[in-house]
Amino acid sequence: MVRKYIILLMLLLLLPAGRLLSQAKPAFSGDPLKFRDELSAFMGQGLSDENKVVFTEFVSRWDSSYFTTENKERIMQISSKLAEKQMRSSPHFTLFLGAIIDLSEYTTDVRFFNNWLTGLSDLILKPGIRNETILRYVGNTQLLIKENLLIKTGSVTWKVKGTNIKFARDTAFYAVLDKVTLTCYSHRDSTEIYNASGRYFPDFQQFFGSGGLITWEKAGYPQNEVHAVISDYIIDVTRNSFSCDSALLTHKSWFSEPVRGVLTDQASSIISMEKATYPRFEAYKRQFSIKNLYKGVEYEGGLLFEGALVKGKGEKAFPAMISLSRRDTLFINIAANEFVFSASGINSQETEATIYLGHDSIYHTNLGFSFNGKNRRVNLFRTNNPVSQSPYFNTWHNVDMYLENLSWNMEESDVIISRPMGAAMGQAIFESSTFFDSNDFLKLMNLDNEHPLTRLKKFSEWYYSETFPVSEFAKWLRKSEEYVTGLCIDMAKRGFIFYDPANQEVTIKQKTRDYIDSYAGKKDYDVISIFSETKAPVDNAVLDLDDYNITINGVESIFISDSQKVAIFPSNKQVILGKNKRVKFDGAVIAGLFTFFGKNFQFSYDTFKIKLTSIDSIRMAVETEKLDMYGNAVAIYINSVVELGSAELYIDDPHNKSGLKSLSHYPIVNSTSSSYIFYDKIQGLEGVYKRDDFFFRIDPFTFENIDHYSNNDFKLTGEFFGGNIIEPSKQYLTVQENNSLGFQMTIPKEGLDIYGGNAVLFDQIHMSNKGLIGSGML
Repeated sequence: MVRKYIILLMLLLLLPAGRLLSQAKPAFSGDPLKFRDELSAFMGQGLSDENKVVFTEFVSRWDSSYFTTENKERIMQISSKLAEKQMRSSPHFTLFLGAIIDLSEYTTDVRFFNNWLTGLSDLILKPGIRNETILRYVGNTQLLIKENLLIKTGSVTWKVKGTNIKFARDTAFYAVLDKVTLTCYSHRDSTEIYNASGRYFPDFQQFFGSGGLITWEKAGYPQNEVHAVISDYIIDVTRNSFSCDSALLTHKSWFSEPVRGVLTDQASSIISMEKATYPRFEAYKRQFSIKNLYKGVEYEGGLLFEGALVKGKGEKAFPAMISLSRRDTLFINIAANEFVFSASGINSQETEATIYLGHDSIYHTNLGFSFNGKNRRVNLFRTNNPVSQSPYFNTWHNVDMYLENLSWNMEESDVIISRPMGAAMGQAIFESSTFFDSNDFLKLMNLDNEHPLTRLKKFSEWYYSETFPVSEFAKWLRKSEEYVTGLCIDMAKRGFIFYDPANQEVTIKQKTRDYIDSYAGKKDYDVISIFSETKAPVDNAVLDLDDYNITINGVESIFISDSQKVAIFPSNKQVILGKNKRVKFDGAVIAGLFTFFGKNFQFSYDTFKIKLTSIDSIRMAVETEKLDMYGNAVAIYINSVVELGSAELYIDDPHNKSGLKSLSHYPIVNSTSSSYIFYDKIQGLEGVYKRDDFFFRIDPFTFENIDHYSNNDFKLTGEFFGGNIIEPSKQYLTVQENNSLGFQMTIPKEGLDIYGGNAVLFDQIHMSNKGLIGSGML
């Protein structure tokens, strides 16, 4: 017997589910007279009090003449289909019955109720329709007519303000909204569409808008100043945001007439009007030209409005541009993919900056930029982007400039180069564009079997372009992109390439080829690098816009030539850098065995010489026969100081700045005026020999190879003035035994008149730091 039941159960399980259902007794027969009882039986005895009220209200209407025969037929058909879809008495049927009651009370227009029932019937009959879609249709319609809501969920509510709501149906049932206010509430925030018109489909929860007005009032702009008219847009009311690609923006601060673009709005958290980020509008037009954004400031590029912010937008081929003028002439050009315009000014975190100095420029590929509209100050500064650490490329002074911050007040003629904001100390480096250091070159190679600069050069030649993608370079090297990107960033920071992180492209600079050729001895180079270190409030440097000279502070020394041992030591640690590395300074120049002290000195890079215009003194040394531990001759200072005069110091041949060629006659000092030795400060004889009439005037002289000099090589011609002791006489100035400059003179037989002829000296006279000494008979 048990076996028979098991076999029967197995047969039932093998039957199709639809066939089993078709054999079950339907909940509703379709007979209007039986429907009341059938519905009561279906709903059951466990209804809540609230649901009982709904059921009782529906039954009373069913028993009356409230519904037409056609409507009753539709209600029964829909009820049967809902039951077939396994929908329960609660909450499904109570929702359906409640909606019928609310809809029938909403309007006396029978067409509306008919359309709603027809729409629901059509929806149920669609193949594969989900129960939740049917419930949305019923529930959302009920929300709309009872609470003026399109939807209400835990996170989003869309509310309709206005009575211009109608219902219609063509292929589907929908609500017609005409010039209402749609408000989206989400997380205690809201956004509104004024004068909204369109169709709302409750089953798909979508609003197809045909008109509306968006304002920027939540961002602090009056409606009559800033607003957008929208049309042809779709809102998914389950979301707290929407977009419209056919918006027309009026913004009287920026445009004389409305512009078209894409609008996006969202119910977002707003801390303050100034920090509002919605609504957003991006114009279709990519190239706006805004003159006099501020005095002397112009903008070209696309525009994006984000709440209280206005952003300039650009692309790779057409970046957005800020142009800053000085005296009606373009001075600074800033290119970026994005600028932020605010009430206080303009800023961007990644810009390409060009400062024009006549036909030359100062250029950087990746800097932060800000402009303060109130104090009219422009700032260019390093950011956290590693490429921002690369140097400025300066073609006027022909240097690479490693700077922290560059600032310019548009009303002034100075550009300030200084420390980062808030820092106590600032550093800057002004390195010659033809600088080379063999030790640096070898360090760059690290442990690789081929130098990275050589690889860059070879790939550039293979690729037939100085600009190429990092990805292609990585493939060629058979290295990972991550590794090669790091390599390129490092080379950019050292000034060998331009690296574009946004587009992942590299551009080879001439410095790459120069470094390779310099190491191979194929190209001349120099070792000039000016290091500046200052403490607040002293700035590192100031660029004068009238003559383009840069006054650099905090400079201890500048090595001009390591091979010829020439270096500058500026007084007050200040130099003036001019065109093509011309340097003006006061202070000292050490050149081999000579040290020159004075003012108005000027180094010329082109001629590779220093013009010593106003020499205060010259301190000289000579080599002795003693050797140091390296076998070099030991030099000692001459105990005399040559004062006043002017000279020219030829450091090396202008085509041999590197000193690769051994030109033994350099450095050369060429005195261009008379100079003097005074004896008024001889120890023990102070004040005896007055400097106004007792001195040695040295004739203009030329010394070659001042790196190497001995006592025997040192001889100067001139005239000795002995005050009231002896008459002026031509003499040779040489190094004396006490290591001072002086002379020895053998007196003729007839003697030498001294003290104005009051006495005659015979034999010899000797001048040195011991004083004027005569020997023989007086």
